[in-house]
Amino acid sequence: MKHVKHYFLLLAVICAVVMAVTRPEVHYLVGQASETLQNYYIEARAHSVNKKGFELIYNGVSIATDDMHMSDAMHLMMPLSKAGEYFHKSISVGFDGACCIEGQYIEDGAVVLEEDDGTAVMIDIYKTAAALEIQYEWSDEAYRLVLESDKNQELPVKYDLRDVRSLSQVENQGTSGTCWAFASTAALETVLPLGESMNFSVDHMTMNSGFNILPADGGDYNMALAYLASWKGPVLEADDPYGDGVTDPLLKSVKHLQEARLFKTKDIGWIKSMILRYGSVESSLYMSVENLWDGSEDYNPLKSAYYYSGTENVNHDLIIIGWDDTYSRENFTHMPQNDGAFLCRNSWGTDFGDNGYFYVSYEDVNLGNSGIVYTRLENSDNYQEIYQSDLLGWAGTLGYGTSEAWFSNIYTARKSEMLKAVSFYAVDGRSSYDVYVVPQYLEQSDLTHPVYVGSGYLEYGGYYTFDIPQMEALEMGEKFAVMIHMKTEGSERPVAVEYKASELTSKADVNDGEGYISHDGVNWVSTEDEYQCNICLKAFTG
Repeated sequence: MKHVKHYFLLLAVICAVVMAVTRPEVHYLVGQASETLQNYYIEARAHSVNKKGFELIYNGVSIATDDMHMSDAMHLMMPLSKAGEYFHKSISVGFDGACCIEGQYIEDGAVVLEEDDGTAVMIDIYKTAAALEIQYEWSDEAYRLVLESDKNQELPVKYDLRDVRSLSQVENQGTSGTCWAFASTAALETVLPLGESMNFSVDHMTMNSGFNILPADGGDYNMALAYLASWKGPVLEADDPYGDGVTDPLLKSVKHLQEARLFKTKDIGWIKSMILRYGSVESSLYMSVENLWDGSEDYNPLKSAYYYSGTENVNHDLIIIGWDDTYSRENFTHMPQNDGAFLCRNSWGTDFGDNGYFYVSYEDVNLGNSGIVYTRLENSDNYQEIYQSDLLGWAGTLGYGTSEAWFSNIYTARKSEMLKAVSFYAVDGRSSYDVYVVPQYLEQSDLTHPVYVGSGYLEYGGYYTFDIPQMEALEMGEKFAVMIHMKTEGSERPVAVEYKASELTSKADVNDGEGYISHDGVNWVSTEDEYQCNICLKAFTG
């Protein structure tokens, strides 16, 4: 009996082994197979969503989706200009698919060029949501995509740039009308990388601007921008000290300005965000106080508080380095309606205000209505050569009575080099642009067959640089053309030009370039011959 039990036990073991060996094998979807099937279902869902249609809500407002669609990965694809307009961001894309949003580069694949000539540039909103500072939430049941501004970007109640970085001592312009240059150089100093400190020369800016004006006679930030964009400066104060009446025009700039935003309407929240992100905002106001010894009913020296509510035009430039929403209205000699003030840096030395700083009410009639923010200041080795014919910068505008125009400049390569970038002005905000190049330019007809290299959208007017993806090298002595197709909403003349607009710009040389303008990109005319002006379009090589 004992042997029988052992027999049956052995038989059971043998059967179990046989069953294990002959049992059908089960394959589970893992790895590539699983991913392929998942992608198939996502792609099928995207096709269904695009066929049926979907709802898009941004900050509680419904947005038409006629020119949008879901990618095969179920990501919202939006036209470049719409993305910039809705999210109030400056965006640039290259023909290689590279994307840059407010100076932040995004992974490959964030942009799709649906047409080779840049006429349909679509941005993946899912991949760029972080850079666009939005939250992204899709509902499968409702076929609804909800986008919300990132609520984590709240502005502090008060802010003082001096708590973040070390600023140079406030300088004194004396009796000269050089406040514009002091403001511009101080603004540049505040946008240097943290830990880097430089003191830029005011004398070099005022004495080498190129404008027909004496250094002590005054100026504005447009003159400073032209000087900086042309790489005349900035140079160090130690190399060209203030007030000695001597300058060296051969000094090389120690930094290269490649971008600056201009604003023409008062937006306190935007000004604060620019200070947080970049360093300071340069603006203008009317000062009824003429110097640090003067008095005025608009200025309270005990509180270093200023508020003007009259009708006079601006007469003084300075920089805004902070704010205080709780700054009491009672600190002002005659009170505004509400609390709150900007913290400003003056150029009347440390005896004025609080070591050269003072508060200006948010309700001042002039401060913050217009100004400039320097948003891209780079080392002087970023590019090797600059090609330009607009040393006095944006003096006027040109166009055809519509928001759209094409413009181009022709240059001759000084050596064998790579075309790295172009720079230009947007005469107002909400500007869309396409960038083209003619690598081997022989004659005017070549402008009708350019090579597309990228596109962009600019939320604010100003001066911008577009970096060009890798291209074939230019040969020494070879002509090349750079070209922009610009659309500026609400503008009838979207092209910035340099010309002898007034006595101030009477030194403009309109015979030093070869520029063209067109209403359709096919029919071109010479701007020097027809309009006696230079196109503001520079090229950079390296």
